[in-house]
Amino acid sequence: MPPLDPTVSMPLVSILVPAYNAAPFLSKALESLLAQTYTKLEIILLDDASTDATPEIAAQYAGRITYVRQPNNLGIYENVNRGIARAHGDLIATYHADDIYLPMIVERQVAYLGAHPEVGAVFCAAIFIDAESLEYGRMPLPPEVRGEKPLDYPTVLNTLLTYKNRFLMCPTAMVRASVHRDVGVYLQARYRNTSDLEMWLRIARRYAIAVLESHLIKYRHFHDNSSQRYHHLRTAPENFFVIIDEALASGDRALTTRPALVSYEAHRSQDRLMAAISHYIKGELSDGRRALHEVRIGAIMRTPQVQRWRLLGLAAGMWVLLRLVRVEILARAMRNRWHAQSSHARRAAT
Repeated sequence: MPPLDPTVSMPLVSILVPAYNAAPFLSKALESLLAQTYTKLEIILLDDASTDATPEIAAQYAGRITYVRQPNNLGIYENVNRGIARAHGDLIATYHADDIYLPMIVERQVAYLGAHPEVGAVFCAAIFIDAESLEYGRMPLPPEVRGEKPLDYPTVLNTLLTYKNRFLMCPTAMVRASVHRDVGVYLQARYRNTSDLEMWLRIARRYAIAVLESHLIKYRHFHDNSSQRYHHLRTAPENFFVIIDEALASGDRALTTRPALVSYEAHRSQDRLMAAISHYIKGELSDGRRALHEVRIGAIMRTPQVQRWRLLGLAAGMWVLLRLVRVEILARAMRNRWHAQSSHARRAAT
């Protein structure tokens, strides 16, 4: 890949900010972007037909950002596709309307891409905050992707198999515009809210990617965002497994290691166990038994990447409960443990 144009000392960065009913947090997100140390920016707020005060808040930033309102709700990744098509920058960052960005994130990512012309996309680590903007944790990077080195596709794939996606944080992505043109658009119709992961795999097959170890974003949880809504009482297999299964079936299995595949199957078993719990909460006992039947105890026992004894205890307990009459007090306790909506309950459950 050719480096950025050397005649341009500061490449233009287009920051896309997809937003849907983001009013409670939008001002903080925009203020953090306007406070960046890197100044050659176009900030494009992509309002996905919000029904709250998002348009009124956007109007307060007239002249400092570009505001685009979609006539109909498209979904986050179709909204981003529209933004990519209209962006003018050499680099395109997709940041979110409910997060807070530290002042150096753009400067650090631009500098990295300038120094590594082979890298197509760069991410960073995150600080986790709740709905009240209080920090409750920091994102640890798997050892395989530390060191801020360019990562090849086998490394990315095996790290995903081993840990799931705990390092490619969607709202920290900065991608070369030429890479977006090369690999194509997000495929939301097929992959829905996990379309970003499929995009990162598509990019990583053709270009190196990288993750900065610095925590340059405050990533907000516990406020009914799209990810939280997706996982609430979910019983279908997580889209992560759909995407990875397709990659493995396409020939990528030849690039994997045996320990990584074992860890992947353990993660799948954990997903099916949590589906069984959701079925129990909803009173779908026969469906819960079918989900529990897909749990592979052997895979769980052969990897340190899941909490083995905790999962075995849960599986044993659910094996019994799903064969008895549903007990409302137990179902309520499970809902509070794994699907509570408040930040305090969620923090206590982790």
